[in-house]
Amino acid sequence: MGRRLGELLHSGLTPHKLALTFCLGIAIGVLPVLWGTMILCAVCGHIFRLNHVALQAVNYLAYPLQIALFIPFCLLGSKLFPWGPAIPPELLATLLHGHLTTSMNLLGWITVKAMAAWLITAVPLAVSLYLPLIMLFRRRVTPTVN
Repeated sequence: MGRRLGELLHSGLTPHKLALTFCLGIAIGVLPVLWGTMILCAVCGHIFRLNHVALQAVNYLAYPLQIALFIPFCLLGSKLFPWGPAIPPELLATLLHGHLTTSMNLLGWITVKAMAAWLITAVPLAVSLYLPLIMLFRRRVTPTVN
């Protein structure tokens, strides 16, 4: 892993940018929306001048987490923000078998609540991981003198 990390750093990623790549890629990768994470990563990569390939790779690696955390984000969002229609326990069945307008309305509320839960959990976690990752990458990539 150290050699590959070194190769990434020599391709224009400093420990700071590599840590930012990991934090942004994971935070955006677990975003509870079923579309758009690739576009958001591209925009963030452009804004922060990050390696797009590395950022997209981290985003794609976080995809199983996105699927695993989708329902927990929905449930946390509905507990923290109880306004709007109630999210039924049989969430997927309601979305699949309901009328189109009812399903779209419910999906909209679910997404808003899940995004709010994501904002108050995933974003602070990514920010808190930034400095430890910088220190880790500095240690991993610092050449050793023999």
